[in-house]
Order: sequence, then structure tokens, then C-alpha cells
Amino acid sequence: MTVRYDMGVDLGTTWTAAAVRAGGRAEVVRLGERRAEIPSLVFAAPDGAVLTGDAAGRRGLADPGRLAREVKRRFGDPAPVLAGGVSLTAAALTARLLRDVVGTVTEQRGGPAREVVVTHPAHWGPYQKDLLEQTIRRADVGPARLRTEAEAAAAHWAAGREVAPGATIAVYGLGGGTFDAAVLRRTTDGFTLLGEPVGIDQLGGADFDAAVFGYVMEALGDAALRLDSADPEVRAALVRLRRDCTEAKEALSYDTEATIPVAVPGVHTRVRIKRSEFEFLIEPSLQDTVAAMRRAVRAAGVAERDLQAVLLTGGSARIPLVGTLLGEAFGGPVELDPQPELSVALGAVTDLAAHSVTAAAPPEPRATAAPQRTATAAHEPTATAAHEPTATAAHAPAAAHEPTATATAAHEPMAAHEPKGAARAPAADHEPTTVPEPVLAPAVDPWATAGVTVAYAPPPEPVDFTLVPAVQATATDPAPAAAAETVAAAETVAAADPVPASGPDPAWALGSGSASAPPPGGSALPPGPWAGRGSVTASGPGAGSVVRRNGRLVALVSALTVAVLAGTAATIVLLSRDDRKPGRAAAGPAASTAPTVPADTMLVRVDTGTRSDIALLTPGAAGRKPISSTGGDVLPEWSHDRSRLALTRKTPGGNEIWVMNADGTRQERVLGGVSGGRVAWSADDTKLAFVKPVSGTAQLFVITIGQPVPRQLTRSDDAKDDPFWSPDGSQIAYWAERAGQRDLFALSVAEPVEPGRRITGGSAGPAVDPSWSPDGKLIAYTKVTGPGVADIWIVRADGTGAHALTTDPAREMDPTWSPDGSWLAFTRGPLDQPRVVAITADGTREQPITTGTAREGHPCWS
Repeated sequence: MTVRYDMGVDLGTTWTAAAVRAGGRAEVVRLGERRAEIPSLVFAAPDGAVLTGDAAGRRGLADPGRLAREVKRRFGDPAPVLAGGVSLTAAALTARLLRDVVGTVTEQRGGPAREVVVTHPAHWGPYQKDLLEQTIRRADVGPARLRTEAEAAAAHWAAGREVAPGATIAVYGLGGGTFDAAVLRRTTDGFTLLGEPVGIDQLGGADFDAAVFGYVMEALGDAALRLDSADPEVRAALVRLRRDCTEAKEALSYDTEATIPVAVPGVHTRVRIKRSEFEFLIEPSLQDTVAAMRRAVRAAGVAERDLQAVLLTGGSARIPLVGTLLGEAFGGPVELDPQPELSVALGAVTDLAAHSVTAAAPPEPRATAAPQRTATAAHEPTATAAHEPTATAAHAPAAAHEPTATATAAHEPMAAHEPKGAARAPAADHEPTTVPEPVLAPAVDPWATAGVTVAYAPPPEPVDFTLVPAVQATATDPAPAAAAETVAAAETVAAADPVPASGPDPAWALGSGSASAPPPGGSALPPGPWAGRGSVTASGPGAGSVVRRNGRLVALVSALTVAVLAGTAATIVLLSRDDRKPGRAAAGPAASTAPTVPADTMLVRVDTGTRSDIALLTPGAAGRKPISSTGGDVLPEWSHDRSRLALTRKTPGGNEIWVMNADGTRQERVLGGVSGGRVAWSADDTKLAFVKPVSGTAQLFVITIGQPVPRQLTRSDDAKDDPFWSPDGSQIAYWAERAGQRDLFALSVAEPVEPGRRITGGSAGPAVDPSWSPDGKLIAYTKVTGPGVADIWIVRADGTGAHALTTDPAREMDPTWSPDGSWLAFTRGPLDQPRVVAITADGTREQPITTGTAREGHPCWS
């Protein structure tokens, strides 16, 4: 006779676990081949078969393009996931995984469960919970109900002890891909959530794995750059290396150092990583989780001293630094379950009246994380306030740079430069960003037609996105270019690269505590960290995905880069400019020669106060030639052959991208519903990069002109904008706000892994408006230096040598290179009276381009 039982399933981002309760006892079900859990993976085989768990992981090693992973991070995103030619939503992938898990348990127990309990993050809203209920129905697993992961973890914790009604606890859930913070109060029949839980959907063990992988790539130096990601042998080796990095990360929870074997074509070595080095990489992210927990406690209306305990759940909660930081922040007991990765599944079916709970192995005594901490100065935590935004924000970009009805600015960065205290909500003229209700068909198995593309709940403009392992892209991303050959070598130059351990540079971290008010018809530049931490809005889920890279490696690379670039006059000047002020002519005969501004025609935006049009401007020549007259055209960009231009057009129906000939003829609409920021041409002038809101969040896309469906490159909740394609077409530079500061990153186009290679950071930011030099060696950008003040800066493409090109007290922005790379043009002046100015690339001469009382901005020269 089959014993009747209930089943609990914890569908994690990286691991999925299940438990059953029968006869008042809860126990974990062994799903995997080597451990109780299985990896949350789905593999679409060429023959149409669909594999999940361990089997999917094995097949994915050889063919990662058919492997879907970390789909929980995209749960609720209507854009389909492509895995091996099959197009499905994250919900459909989750349904298949859930169906297999329930099937395995049913087979082991000899019959179906009376009830299935499926857990979900406490911070999920009504849409995601409703979608999960539909997913359960699609999986056809019988009677089921939902329970938050926090409630399940609390139930499991309370089952082994006496907890009086009224007791309050905080649950800190850090899993493989998401973070959840919630406060609960014990009642007579369970636990009740208090206040509003706080979550970070893009932070977890997978990001820490990536940090270790990046550490290894940096240690390999040039050897990593020589790897060919198109080689199947290399790709398989990198997947194995990523797995070894994960095992090393897990080992560091129990040991003080770990060794990672590296066996890729042409490279056979071992890389050692110490726990202190690993903690240095991930501490900013963990500080974000501590800040999120504080917000959850405040939202619950509970004093921190009244918490009976802070309960740690999720596999990543094993990291010793987690307990240390929470102990320092909250002072009370921090309790770690001996099996934190299984506590949610067990708690899902735990009867609070029962105190007999067993797991797959005999339980060990629960550990209490000690708040004591011994660390070097480099690892001392920064003040919690520095990591704790006081306001949450909806992450939808306002229209970047678009004019209002009374626009007077040459460049109005509404999204790129929005005040950090403001919620990022889409502008009224955007397309609705409400996620459409998915069209689900529970009776049809979407995998039954594995050779056919099946799209569920397509967005208004479907996004082509192939989900592949992050490691595949990491190896080919140019990030290792900024790495030293070995960590040991970098130690010798550590003193030459004083990168702050965390937080903003103190020189600009001071200020009045509020952003300057935008002028009439304009928008203020970002207030930046000088506005005081009280005005900084949390970066949201994306903030948690930041991991700190070892800044000590940069100095060694700088020496190598100088040898490569020293052959150019521009580089020699850059390396010798420290002894003179930007904008002032150098001493000696060279300064007496006045270079002539190139006569190449540039595009400018011309404002009248009520409209914005595009015109052609030739330096040194009188007059302007209008080429658009809609009154809502902004941000013009030349194609590389200068035969066409692209621009953003404000229409009653929203922001659109248009392309046209250089004289304004043959105008063609490319796409609507974009954020209003600038567009960028690919090296071959066949594609455009742009920003478009997806589910309320700005995301970076690429579209081939003439095709209707763009390709989505980013998926994080970070604010982001201002894409600019590299001259070789392999990368896109853009700014993203991470850890409270906007910095520049270079994202691989072929295999994007967010945020990409960091270009600026620390005192080189906040940075926006990147513009690659025609030879690809330098990037000019706008550095915000104070409320309403910004200068033009230059940095090498590898992220070294950042320095000011201008220091004028007026606002400056939108740098653009001349076609020969010898000059830059930019906008200077208040938003209601912008003017175009040109300056040599070495900062030795400056000439006005705008004449008279004209209001011109956002020049585009190349």
C-alpha cells in the first residue's frame, strides 16, 4: 500500500530540490546522481528529446548552445528563449523542469502526492505568482499551491525549536541567482510576512562563480586572449573550467584557499585563489544584500533589536562573509541551517505542529555565524550607509535626450542624466511597459514539436535571444585585455594603482545632498555621489550583480599598453600631459603652430525653444543646411561612410528610430517604442544599437536595418544608455549604473555577458556619453564633476589613463571625434543655451563652432 504524502518543490535559479512529508515527517528526496538537488537546466537535443537536471548538464558541456540555464531570472519576461532552435518562454522551461521533478518523486514514492507545494521568492508580485500558477497547471502535476521561500524557510527553522507566537525573524535568502529579504512574525498557525519583502533578481552564486572565472582569466593574461571561442574544443574546455571555478568557490566556504586546474588548448596550469581574494571580489554585492535586508526590516516596521534571529537560506548563504556582514550589521544571532540549500524544500511541507524533521543526511547542529571578523584593511567593510540607498525605484528609463514640448536644450539627458532620487518610470510617450498576459495552453506540450519554433506570449516586438552559458561569452569578451599576466606579477605594482576598495572617491563624495533643479524645458545632469547618499536611488536588482575586480592588475597592463600605443603622437601627448593644465597650449615650438579645425561636415541639433531639428554644419563656413523639420528630431548619428544618418524622432505615438540619406531624403522608420536615447551604427553600417524598455527596464538591443526583429543584448535591471559601437564592430561601449555610480563598460556583441568589460570606475566616473576614436584606441566621454557641471574626459580603450581634456566651469557633454581623430567637438553651456566647441585631441587648442546666438548641440562628426 502506497503511503500518502505531500511534496514540496524549490525551483531555484541554479539548483532544484524536493522534499516530501508523510506521517508527520519531512525528508528530502534525492533527485540528482551525486547530490539531493539537480541543476536547474533544460537541454534541447537535436533529435527533439528534452533533458533536464544532471542529464542536461552533461549534454550541455559538449553543446552549450542548446542548454537553457538560470531561467528563473527571466521568469515573467515574455521574450522567448531559444535553445537548440526551440523558442519558449522561461515559464515553459520551468514547467518542463517541474514536470520532471514531480515525475521523479512520483516514481520513487510509488504514486502521486496528495498536494504539491511550489515555493517562490517572497518579493514576487501578482503577475509572477499568477504566471507560476499557470506554469504549474501546464506541468500537469496535480493539486498544487504556492508558498513563499521565506515562509518555508521559517517553518523549517521553527520546526526544530519552540517559537512563541509574536516572535519576529528576518529571512536572508541568497541562492544561485536571486536574493530575497523578508521579515516574518510567528502566529498560532504559521508565519505571516510583515511589510514589503525586498528582492534582487540578478544576484546570487552564479555571479560569484563568474567572479572567480574572471579572476582566473585575469591570471591567464594574454593566454586567455588567444583562445578561439569558435573552436568546439575551447568552448567545452571553458565550460569545464567554469564548473571548476564553481567548485573552488564552494571549497572556499570551508577552506582558506583553493586551487583551480586550467586545461584549455594551449594552456595547462593551476591558479590559486585565497578566501580573502574571493571576498574582496564579492563584498560590494554582499553589502547590497545587507542594505536590502535593512530596507525589508524598515518596511516591516520592526526594530532591528527586536529580531529574534536572522535566518540564512540558500546555498550561497554558506559563504562565511555573509554571516560576518550580517552579524556586524544587525548584532543579533545569525543562524545558518546545516543544509541551507535544502531548507526551503523541507519547509514547504513542514507541519509546524511536528518537531521531527529529517533530511538526506543526519542533521548537524545549527551554526551561528559569528559577527567577529579579522580582515586586512582592504577587506574592511565600508559603512552600511554607503551601500544602502534610501529609496527604491521602478527601473524604466525616462526618455534619454529627447526634447519636451518646450525643449531648449541641445542635449536633454532625461534618462542618461536623471536625478538619482527619481523613480525610473517610462515617459508618457513610450509604449506601455506592462508585461502582457501570457497565452498559455496547458493541454499542449510545447516540447512535442521540438523542431518547430513555438513562441508563447510574444512581446509587441519579439526579441531574438539565445540563452547560453555565461562562460561561453566570458572567454571571448575583451575583458582579459585589462588583466595582468599573473596575480603575482600584479603584486609588484599594487602601490601604483590605488583603486579604492569600494565606494566613491572621497574627493567628489561630498555635497549638498540634493540634485540641482533642471532648467525650464531641460533636465539636470545626474547629481552623482556628491549629492549625498540620501539622494542615491538603488540600482535595483542589477546592483547586486556587481562583483569587484582586482584593480591591482591594471597597472601592469598599463605598462604593456604603453608599448603598443607609444608609436602615435596622440598617445605620447596623453602620457606627458600631467605637467600642464587641459586646454592650455604646451610650451615649446609645437604650441606655436595653430592646427586647423577639420572641415568635415558635422550633424547638429538646432533648437528654437519649441522644436528640435537636425542640420548640417561645416566648421568655418557660414550657414546651416536643415535636413529634418519634424520639430522632434534629436541625437543624429552619421553612418561610417557618411552617406546616411540615424536619429531619434519624438512622435505622438512614442519615440522612434529613423534613417535617411545624408541630405534628408529617403527617410525610413526602423523601429518604434524605443527609450529616446541615441542610436549607434555598426562598423559595416548594416545594424543599429539602441536602448528600449522591456518590462519597465532599459535594455540594449541591436537591429539589422530592414529586419523587423531586434536582438536583445542586456537583461539586467541596471539603468543604462548611450551605446556606441567600436570601430572593429566587436564591442559596444555604454554606461550602466552599478553600485550607485554610472560608469562605462564595453559589451561583446557576439557573446554579451553583462555588464561587460569595465572602462571607468572610481574617480574616473561618473561617466556617460562614450565616443570611440576612429582608430579604436581611445574613448572620449562626459565625466560629471558636480551638480550641473561636467567635463570632457579621455580614457584608453583598455580602461587606463583616464584624464580630463577640458576643465571649463560650464556644463560640457556629448563628445564626438573628427573623422581623422585629431579633434573633438562637444556641447558647452547651460541646457537652454548650448553651443558647439571643438578642441584638439591633446587639449592644446580650442575653437568655437557655433556662432552668433544659435542654440546648437549634440554634434556628430564621425
